[in-house]
Amino acid sequence: MSRIPGIEPNEAPPEVRAVYDKYEAAGFGILNVIKMFGNKAEFVAALFEMTKGLYINAKLVPRYRELAYLRTSQINACHY
Repeated sequence: MSRIPGIEPNEAPPEVRAVYDKYEAAGFGILNVIKMFGNKAEFVAALFEMTKGLYINAKLVPRYRELAYLRTSQINACHY
């Protein structure tokens, strides 16, 4: 059980629901981490802008982006 409750789409205030709609329109699911950030409308909106920059308007092809994730995890001794 999480300590921070997630905001479900059907319970979200209008400004959070609008961001959720943007995620769905872009082809992303509403992950639990997004629901958690839905507690603060401004934060979830900023998270969408970051997601848009990383995935929707990406300059790197997915293969190189994945290599960057793997190398960063390796350098930081994180399990990926």
